Amino acid sequence: MTTRPPLYCASDKEVFDVLMASKQRVSEQVLHSLSRDRGIFYGQGASRDWLADRISLLPHDALDLDSIMDRRSPKPRAEKLTCVTLSAALSVEEIKNAVKQYAESDTKDETVRSSQSGTDRLVMDVDYTEIDYGKTRLIQRRSKTAAIEFIVDGDTTVIRFPANDKARSITNAIKDRIEANKKQTIQADEITLDGLNTAEMRTQFFIELITKLKGYKLENVTSIRVDSVLPELLDAGKADEDAAEDGALNLEDDQSVELAKEKMLHLVRNIAMKGNSLLSSSEYQDLRDKGFYLSAVIWRSKMDGAQTIVEFEAAFEDPEAGRGFKYAARGAFYAGKQGLTKTLRPIPESQKQELLTLIEGAAQAALQKLRPVASVITNGSDPQ
Repeated sequence: MTTRPPLYCASDKEVFDVLMASKQRVSEQVLHSLSRDRGIFYGQGASRDWLADRISLLPHDALDLDSIMDRRSPKPRAEKLTCVTLSAALSVEEIKNAVKQYAESDTKDETVRSSQSGTDRLVMDVDYTEIDYGKTRLIQRRSKTAAIEFIVDGDTTVIRFPANDKARSITNAIKDRIEANKKQTIQADEITLDGLNTAEMRTQFFIELITKLKGYKLENVTSIRVDSVLPELLDAGKADEDAAEDGALNLEDDQSVELAKEKMLHLVRNIAMKGNSLLSSSEYQDLRDKGFYLSAVIWRSKMDGAQTIVEFEAAFEDPEAGRGFKYAARGAFYAGKQGLTKTLRPIPESQKQELLTLIEGAAQAALQKLRPVASVITNGSDPQ
């Protein structure tokens, strides 16, 4: 069921806020263009806020407001994805039936479409409205689409969806309908760092991920985020904080100054770094020696037997808990007559599906390799 978005009128203050909300997309040149469309010409020396104020006082009908909204709307960014693996051998027809039941339920402001690709894949597209009350009223409502894929693979079914709360709630609703139809509970597994409770193990997860992509060789790491807080280190961190507050360190002594710096560094929760060859940089190595671990990474890998270089991204939404794994194939540098393209180019959808599957497989393989090792470190026993 769909409902028509409410119609609205706009005050001059709201039009002014919209015109001023995005300096890059609504520049002085754009404002001059809006005024010229009305047959009004202002001097080239007029400031941006003065132009926005004058234009906001003019009458605006629905078409005028739509024109302004189109000019200031950013291009939608491709969202990072996440996935859930259902431990059940499902047919595409069973999934399609659950999607149909969801579409026929009371889903306000949602439009549901689905399409089957081959005998083992179904794509569910849900158009919905997102409200951001932190923005001015005219741009609070944003239309978005959640593309949710169901991939049947033998005795398991992978559900791949955008890494946001709305897509997750839809995915959970579909899973509930499948369980109700089959009259059984289905286990759902996600990629988490459960069991990897040391900084070394968590960093090693990302090292395994970026170096073990089948058919690709690591070329460069261009962006990383490192975190310092692990669950079992929270109490220790609080003790350091209390000690600092109590003045336990004598800062007049050189040795105490260095110790204070070390303790203050441990109070830093995360650090982001951008550049080239970051994992071999002295700055990263210094942070790693101090107990920081990788929680997000953007890297480039070269395709075996080709010049193509693909840029990937992987991160955890909640680094401390090791939950909310999200990932993306951001784009590629393709070979041409003048060498590799200078900027990232979009990846064809068919190839992107293969790359996303590679990331998922590499992440699962990394966990299968590291969890027995982590068990030995934690329990001092042989891995099962």
